[in-house]
Amino acid sequence: MEKELFFSIVIPAYNRAHMIKETLESTFLQTYPNYEIIVVDDGSTDNTEEVVKSINNNKVVYHKKINEERAVARNAGFNLAKGDYVTLLDSDDFLYPTHLEEAVKYIKANKNPEVIRFDFDVVDSEKNVLQIAAMPDGINEKMIHGNYMGCSGIIIKKEIAVRYPFNGDRDLSGSEDYELWMRLAARFKIHTPKIVTCSLHSHEERSVIYNIKQEPLVIRKDLLIQYAFADKVVNKIYGHEKNKFISNSLLYVSLHLAIAKINKPSLQYLFKAISYNPLAIFDRRFLGIMKTLFKRNILASFNTNILM
Repeated sequence: MEKELFFSIVIPAYNRAHMIKETLESTFLQTYPNYEIIVVDDGSTDNTEEVVKSINNNKVVYHKKINEERAVARNAGFNLAKGDYVTLLDSDDFLYPTHLEEAVKYIKANKNPEVIRFDFDVVDSEKNVLQIAAMPDGINEKMIHGNYMGCSGIIIKKEIAVRYPFNGDRDLSGSEDYELWMRLAARFKIHTPKIVTCSLHSHEERSVIYNIKQEPLVIRKDLLIQYAFADKVVNKIYGHEKNKFISNSLLYVSLHLAIAKINKPSLQYLFKAISYNPLAIFDRRFLGIMKTLFKRNILASFNTNILM
């Protein structure tokens, strides 16, 4: 008789008392029954622990540790996991009920793949769908161009997750997932079934999008490049496209600085991106940055003229 697959849903949490209950409730609705939920509390100072422990569900394993950022929290979850596969879920996101059921179907039909990335959607606080993130075909080859994958909903063989953990450098936080996906993509095929099984919650507390500051963003970019290409296998597979990777990282910095209205540095990093890869001018992010900065300058001039 074939062994039934067992899954570990790993949820890192830091001061998420106001959100984590809804996230956990989405995991309780799974149509596939063989799983555990590991909540790794990364040193929360609010009542996250009280909220989690108040939930009466024997699938939930609660583990509290000192604060070391979410990469280390996820790694702790990997080491605690009893599943054949782990699936990642951030403490403000949701799984759709058939997430694990679809995973089982795909795993059995595709000879136990190492890494699976289903499509996901992005919703607002009212659960209105803002965007559907469809994974591109041939994602391994395209990984050099940007982080398509995010984190929530990704499924990884437990043994692979333990062997290749997240980089725990605090200054890399926000790009620690991309650095790991580069290492995994250099070694394993990333499977991308065309099914939406997970939902990302867009809100003002999402650390990567909001509260942007120039110095940590630039440090993170530099560390991402450094760590990714310090890996010999990544260098072997993607080394010939390193300039494209650097250019895309610079575009990322420029875009986020533009969003934060840090205009002059945004333009400087945009020009740097072009210097590494002139074809960056055809990238949609380039057009978005130029549009954002151009509009802002036009508006500034318009307001000045009114005052005069």
